[in-house]
Amino acid sequence: MTTTRISEQIIDDINEGKENAFSALYDCYYSYLCAYATTYVFDPDEAKEIVNDVFMNVWNHHSALIHPVNAYLIRSVRNYCLNYLRDKRQQEVPLSDVQENLLSIQELQIDADPHPLAYLENKEFEEKIYRAVDSLPAKCRDIFVQYLYHNKTYEEIAITNHISSSTVRVQIKIGLAKLRELLGDLYPLFLLIFNFFENNWNLLKRNL
Repeated sequence: MTTTRISEQIIDDINEGKENAFSALYDCYYSYLCAYATTYVFDPDEAKEIVNDVFMNVWNHHSALIHPVNAYLIRSVRNYCLNYLRDKRQQEVPLSDVQENLLSIQELQIDADPHPLAYLENKEFEEKIYRAVDSLPAKCRDIFVQYLYHNKTYEEIAITNHISSSTVRVQIKIGLAKLRELLGDLYPLFLLIFNFFENNWNLLKRNL
């Protein structure tokens, strides 16, 4: 995933109130930040709400952005997650002991590890993904690349390659299994982001 495409010029344009520049920022970081928030709140829908709230705040105070902006966005999402968990504690509905302990663990996780996805910001992670994908068996790699990088559905890949959709599905599964071996400890984070991207292919093309 690449977050370096947000140039200083784009940040300057956002500070001047240009909506297209803000849209570029949103599209570049949205799925990444959702994945980041989910590692704390364990709820993809709540994570999306948190990220949208962060971007709303960014736009409302857009004249104050400074390049590079990634650390600011990550810190903001982290703080919003912490506020969400604290608000949940104070809700009127009593929490069970299990829920209470889970919230405590989540809060401690945020305090202890403010940036668990930090290495996703740099080129190293992106290059590892590219190398891993490139090492897949030829047929599997071709299908996986079409699916992962070229915004194609199973059906579109099947038509293009004159194969069945079920064959495409099998090859994607093979690719994911191989990536699990190749990426090791990085695989769970890759899979988390992959699942977010799988539901929004336009964002996938911009972020990988």
